[in-house]
Amino acid sequence: MTNNSYANGHAANDDDFTGFTYELEEPIAVKGFSVSYDRKFNTGNFESLNPAITIWVKSAVPEGEAFDLHHAKERVRRMARENVRAQLLRLQGNPEVVFLGLQPPLVGEPDPIFVRTIGVSLTRKVNLEAYNNLAPGYTDWADVRHVAHSPGELHMALDRMWQSLWANVEDEISRAQGNGGTGGFFGLPTIAVEDLTRSGGVVNGRPANGQPPANGLVVPAMPSASAARPVNGRRI
Repeated sequence: MTNNSYANGHAANDDDFTGFTYELEEPIAVKGFSVSYDRKFNTGNFESLNPAITIWVKSAVPEGEAFDLHHAKERVRRMARENVRAQLLRLQGNPEVVFLGLQPPLVGEPDPIFVRTIGVSLTRKVNLEAYNNLAPGYTDWADVRHVAHSPGELHMALDRMWQSLWANVEDEISRAQGNGGTGGFFGLPTIAVEDLTRSGGVVNGRPANGQPPANGLVVPAMPSASAARPVNGRRI
């Protein structure tokens, strides 16, 4: 008779026969991650547009607390794609408005992540004829912690960053085409006063939505489809 303890040449454990399952703890604690999205669009006539974005995200949950990493990455990846797609729509003159910020979690609970830093870059290749072409490209990095908890304000920050890149690229193209400078503003465009102050009220120096002021300014609440408001002349 064979001894079960040494069957098949190895010692048997008691849990081999009881259906026991080990409950292992997750050995990895993710404190942040980044998402990069880069796409080159062929616009015809040997011309192209290459917008790209990198989003650095930090965890906002207490030390050792788990959160839905899959859903968090899914939201940030969608945000990156939408930012890149919006630049092609702009070049095409498409009036579709794309939301550039980070959509809040669907469950309505506090967001377990926040956007810490964003880098955007824009390169546009144009055909100058006579076998000549030009491809000016610019990149900006920004710390957006002060607007990270307001999706609407984050949208405005990104919109301003993209506008700055477009102003720089378009000026270089205009000069190369012999049209002189565009006279555009190469820095971050200013925000209309109504966009900075529309908060739904302030209670004891804090917005009614519970978010602290950003750089001394009230952070607007997340815009909704039923109560859209202008953002740099556009509605979201």
